[in-house]
This record gives sequence, C-alpha cells and structure tokens, in this order.
Amino acid sequence: MNSVVFILSVATIIRLIVTFVLFPSNDATTDHDNILTHALGPGILPAIRAAISDPVHSWDHLEEACFWGSVGGGIGSGMRYSSIYVPGTRIVAPPLVVTFLGETLVCSRSVFMQLVQKLLLLIADAIGAYCIYHVGQRVFEMETWSNEAEMERHTKLSEMKKENRVGKFNDDLIVPGVLLPEKGWIVGLSSKIIPNEESVIDETVKNGASAADDDNQQKLGDRNDDNTNDIDTVHPSSVDRKPIIALDQLPMVISLMYYCNPIAMLANATGSIRSLWDALLLLSFYYATMPSIIIKEGIPIKLPSATKAACSLALATYVDVWYGVFLVPILLWRGVVRGAQTPATIQRGQHRDWKTMLLLYLSYFGGLHLFASLLVGGDPGTYKNVLVQTMLPNVAFVQEDDSGSVPGPSMGLHWYMFVQMFDRFRPYFTVFVSGVPSMFVIPLMARLHRYPSVLTAAFQLLWAIFRPTTTVHTLTLGLHLALLNPRTIVRMRNPSLISLFALPVPILLFMTFHRMWLVSGNGNPNYIYFQCFAYGLFVTIITMDFVSATVKRDKVRRMVEKGTVKKLAKKKEEAVDSQKKSEKVGENDEHNLAEILEKYNGGVDLKVPEDIGNISDQEIDDARRKPEPTTVFL
Repeated sequence: MNSVVFILSVATIIRLIVTFVLFPSNDATTDHDNILTHALGPGILPAIRAAISDPVHSWDHLEEACFWGSVGGGIGSGMRYSSIYVPGTRIVAPPLVVTFLGETLVCSRSVFMQLVQKLLLLIADAIGAYCIYHVGQRVFEMETWSNEAEMERHTKLSEMKKENRVGKFNDDLIVPGVLLPEKGWIVGLSSKIIPNEESVIDETVKNGASAADDDNQQKLGDRNDDNTNDIDTVHPSSVDRKPIIALDQLPMVISLMYYCNPIAMLANATGSIRSLWDALLLLSFYYATMPSIIIKEGIPIKLPSATKAACSLALATYVDVWYGVFLVPILLWRGVVRGAQTPATIQRGQHRDWKTMLLLYLSYFGGLHLFASLLVGGDPGTYKNVLVQTMLPNVAFVQEDDSGSVPGPSMGLHWYMFVQMFDRFRPYFTVFVSGVPSMFVIPLMARLHRYPSVLTAAFQLLWAIFRPTTTVHTLTLGLHLALLNPRTIVRMRNPSLISLFALPVPILLFMTFHRMWLVSGNGNPNYIYFQCFAYGLFVTIITMDFVSATVKRDKVRRMVEKGTVKKLAKKKEEAVDSQKKSEKVGENDEHNLAEILEKYNGGVDLKVPEDIGNISDQEIDDARRKPEPTTVFL
C-alpha cells in the first residue's frame, strides 16, 4: 500500500508539472511562450494536439462557443443558443455542455477558472483509475465463479497429480495441454510448454531414471510427434515458472497505469476534455458491475446501481453518441444472458434488472435532449438542426460548413481520403465509413456475449480505428480495458506485441511531418498519410488478434463443456489401438508365411521379400502344389 501511495503521489506531481509548467495555456493558436516551443521549435504544440486530442472536445472549442453566444444576445436567452448553432459557426459541443462547462469555467476567462479546469481533468482521471480498479476486481470475481475458472483449477490439480502431489480432479473438466495458452504462466495460469531437449533431460533426472543419449533423443522425437496431433490428452511437463504478475494484482496495476499514462497527461495539459467523458463511461461500468442488492448483517440492502449506471452512460452518450454502443456490455452485465459468468447468489442481486436499466437509460437520454431543446428554443426543426450539428461530426467525417473545409489532420485516414474524393462521392464516403464500426456490434455481441469486459475493450479499439478524428488518447483507454481480460491477452500472438511497441514510431513521425507540412513548408500531406496508415495497421492487428484470442478462448471452453475434447481423445486412442493391432497382425502373418515357404522349399531358408505381405493366398497354394525344381550345374 505504501508503494501505491508513493506512485500516485509521484504521478500527481508530474501531472501538475506538465500542466502548469510545460503547458501553462490552453490556447491552440499561440504557443510562442511555451517551453516546448523554445526547445523544439514552433509548431510542436499544434502537432501534439493533432495527435492526441480531438479539437471539438476541448476548452478552446467551448471558448469559441462562448464567443458565438455573446454575439447572439443575453445570457440564457433562446436567441443566444440559436446563434451558436447556425451554419458556419462549426460548434459541435451540445447545449448543456456549453451551459454547464462553457459558461461556468470558460466564458469568464479568469486565471482561477483555468486552474479549476486543470484540476477538474486531474480529478476525472483519478475517478477513472478508481473505477478501473473496482471494475477489474468485480470482473475477476465473476470469472472466478465461472466454469472456465473451474476448468483451470482442475487442470492445475491434474498437473499436481502428475507430480505426485495431492490433488483430486475431474477428468471431464481438464483442458488438454495442446489447447492451453503458451503464455498462461505469465499470470499464473496453466500453459502449454513446447518441449525441448533440456526439459526432457530435466524431467528424466527428476524422476530418477537414467538413460543413454540415444534414448533421450528417441524420447524427444516421440514427444514432438505427439505434439503434432490435433488433440493431445497428455499434459505438458510441469516446469516451475513463476508468474510475472498474479491475477489479483492486475486491477491495481492497470489503474495505476491509467493514472500515470503520459498520453492522458499531455491530452489534459493541452486542453482536451475527453477525460471527462471517459470518466463518465467508466463510472457507468463501475455501477453496472455493482450488485443491486447486498447483504449487510443478514439484512438485504438495495443499492441504486442501475440508476447511477444509466445516468452516467446517458450523460456520456449525450456528449458523444458513440458511447451508446457500450449499453450492450452493460446490459449483458445486468443479465440479458444469465448464467454466463456468475453464480446464482450474485445473479439474484445483480442480473435481473436489465429491463429497468434500459428504461432508465432511455428516460435519462430523452430527458437531457428535452432540456436542451428548451434551452435552444424555437420550433422542433430548430433543435433538429442542432442535433445534426452536434451529433454527426462525432460519428462521421463531414465538412465543417458549406465552404467545403474539413477538420485538420489526425491519426486516422478519414481526413486524407475525404479531401481526395469528388464532391458527388463525399456523402457515400461519409455514410459508408461511419457505418463500418456499427457493423461489428451485433456480430461481436452474438459471439462474445459471455465476456462483456471483452466487448468494452473491442468496441473502444474499433472506435480508435474508425473515429472521424482518431487520437492516441482514445486508443489508450481501449488498451487499458483490454488488459482487464488476462485470459484473452495470454492467447494473443507475437505480432500484437510487436505492433504495440511499434506504435510510437508513426506517432512521433506524425508530429514531425505535421510541423514540416504546416509550419516549415518543406513537407506534404503524403508524409503524414503513410504514418497514419502504419498507425491504423498496427491498431488493427492488435484489435483483430484480441478478438481472435477471445474466440479461441471461448472455443476451448465450449469444447470442454460439451465433452468434445474427451470424445476426440477417445477416438484418437481407439485409432492408435487399432493401428497397433493391425501392425501386430501383419507381423504375425509375415512370420507364418516365412515358415510355410521354408517348409515347402526343402528346408532352405529363403529370404522373404519386403512386399511379402502383398502375396495372395492363391499364390501360396500354387507354390505348395508345384515346387520349383532344383537345377544342378556340373
């Protein structure tokens, strides 16, 4: 606990230094008084903002909304909000955000309010880290009661039995060694060990047996032959490999990583307010995984967890409509599919109120828009235009106004492809590209409904690829959510690890070429395009491998549940036994035929040809009746 407090203290100090020393101002237009500008040259601050923050979710954007609001009329009047959302203003922030954040913290432009802005973002990240810690603990607790964890326990007991240690296990719940993840030992799970010569020798010495070198080589060959089979019932030799981190320590480590994340520090310091919306999303996960009924001193106490979860998600969806897809894993947590991961005691308190959760979410979401329509005023058509202006840029890449201008470069490919399109193809491009991520929601839910925490990470990683304004800040939240699924992570392949460590390269080159193109003028958009393409490729590899690893994990679980593994293993044993019997019968037939030929050829021992097994019975009878005469040469 002391080490955790120390890490949090150091991270907080670093955050304050980055916020108040390196980035003392949130102004995106002037960066001449910044330390990084003096050290790295002009244009570095806009390049960093383009890579890690969304311009429509920033304090600068709210300040621009305040300007347009002041042009229209008095504070709080309907005319004021109507003047904000007219064509050409390019304001995407919803009315309630402008009201409660813009007017309160931005429009006054005081030094004290700027201090409150930075502290608010710091508190938002602290709340997010707190939610990740508790969500991780609850997810691991749910998985501990699942049949998947039961299989892992029985597989461990079978390995203990093999090492002559005490352990009773059920054969029906044992996962064969060939189906175990190779990296499971990292978090203390059973893992598949690829045998080598040293492990075979160590096992031989451990069992107290002595053998010659050729015997060891023969044993090694047999082990390698066994591993080439599709189903292997023999478990790998249990080599003592200490786990790098225990499962119960992961939630704390992931929450610390989220709070100490340098990308979040830079995003908050440069004026991004995305951390506020991410904190609302994580709060909805926090309350969604909280049981609605707890037992305290033998008395059941009802908690308003569904209400708080629905309210948090409705607020996040009001700001950015894509957050609405996270309603799917939340409803799964609340019991759309029962019996997936939790015991009956937890299900009674938590997994029967998904309908209530859905109704509350729809009520809160509709109430927020009703309140916003009252603020804007006018007829229903006026607020319809407000919805188009505030919702559409969050899910589709569209031009900012009738002049044809589009948002600036980001880590995605939308900005480059959009400017290359002819005007008549731009609506098609907008609809198609914005609809791609929504195509994956239903298939992923249908296939991975047992793993709501996996769905949260998959949706966030998909959004990190297909967002109209792709940022690194969005990716970091997806990676942290993915780490909450260690049983999936250990089944991922090495290309994902390589892609993860390769991500800083296109990010840094993006910042470099951004300055070269827009500041010094010795670059062009193609330089940035190839870095965005590499960045998207790496993120796609990670996302696809993450989903594929989860499918493999679920496939193994289903095979063991249905007894498919045991049936296939039994068929394999029967096939091996029949093959051995056929080989034995063939050897006996060959031996008997040799004796017959020796008897009918005058006792002369003739060499039996290799293809003797192909001689028919009719040929043997002919040889008996008409023996070949012996010729003597004088």
